[in-house]
Amino acid sequence: MTSATQRGMRAETKPVGIGLIGCGGRLRGVIRRLLDAGGERTRVAAVYDPDAVSRSAAESAFGSDTVFCGSEEELVSHPEVSWVFIGSPNAHHARQAILALRSGRDVFCEKPLATSLEDCLAVRRAVRETGRRFALGLVLRYSPHYQKVRELVQSGAIGEIISFEFNETLSFNHGGYIFGNWRRYRAEAGTHLLEKCCHDLDLVNWIVGSRPRFAASFGGRNFFLPENERHMARIGPNADGRPAYQVWEDPHGVNPFTAEGDIFDNQVAIIEYENLVRATFHTNCHAGIPERRLYLCGTEGGLRADACTGAIALQKIGHNSRLEQIQIEVADGHGGGDPVMAGGMLRTMLEDEPPLANVDDGVRAGFSAFLIDEAADQRRVVDAREYAFAEELWP
Repeated sequence: MTSATQRGMRAETKPVGIGLIGCGGRLRGVIRRLLDAGGERTRVAAVYDPDAVSRSAAESAFGSDTVFCGSEEELVSHPEVSWVFIGSPNAHHARQAILALRSGRDVFCEKPLATSLEDCLAVRRAVRETGRRFALGLVLRYSPHYQKVRELVQSGAIGEIISFEFNETLSFNHGGYIFGNWRRYRAEAGTHLLEKCCHDLDLVNWIVGSRPRFAASFGGRNFFLPENERHMARIGPNADGRPAYQVWEDPHGVNPFTAEGDIFDNQVAIIEYENLVRATFHTNCHAGIPERRLYLCGTEGGLRADACTGAIALQKIGHNSRLEQIQIEVADGHGGGDPVMAGGMLRTMLEDEPPLANVDDGVRAGFSAFLIDEAADQRRVVDAREYAFAEELWP
């Protein structure tokens, strides 16, 4: 009897037990959608989180019969846990994922894979050595919006990609949220590019089909500084009375202008891929017009897409070509990807369907971010060939 058949039989007779490590708002949302999609086929069996606020929220969300463990080790050895879902701060992902894998558990890990390339590679080794299933929460791959973009590019709608620009500019409250919690620290989250924009870097790796060769970048913290706290009063509270820049609730939220932190609040990058496709990237945590936009220029046409609105524009190059408008419904902040990922993960867990984002994709997205951030930190053009193992990261 094959492993897949055995898993399928277990799924029919007994719910798949899930263990949560780090049950903050993001992972609770992922699990809630998964449980809704799976009915009685999945259940939260155990939770570990050292934070009392998160533990209380998990108990309210998943019921008091869930076992609350006193350590990571206790959770990954719990007899009812077969899948471990990791939603802790990024610096802990690698250690926790490796622990779960070597304990014989399958793993879903929120992005990014890890905060260093060495840790990314260590997780990949553990996946290969244990043979366990591993899925990464690069949710934009599941987005119907980006699925359509990739489909159009692969169909040859714009010919061969020559160059492109992409961005992620965040609303002021989103930026305030980032600078009001653990994500403002590189030691906990990695850089802003890694923590927030690894989605975008992964998408272009997926769409372009080549690895970055050269990168240059500049960034800094120019807005979320004490001298700009006055903007909270200038804008005032929202309709519910919550202060500007603190509308996104966080149980540990602090004033984003006075809190210490060492990530950038804005960054630009220039990237050249091995296939000579060239790109520019821009992120800003304080934007009047939030966008997650991709603009591709090809040999036969151009394509512009914005996940914030779901709008895709396509036009062939030619004398009488017309602009084609495609509208994809946007159901959440991830281009509609969250509910689709829940269904995909359910099939991965119950039917062995490969996840859309695996450990190799996480290593590559991480490598892209590390390359660009090294360029920014050292203020030089960085060549990927400086990493002796770079060619191992892509097929």
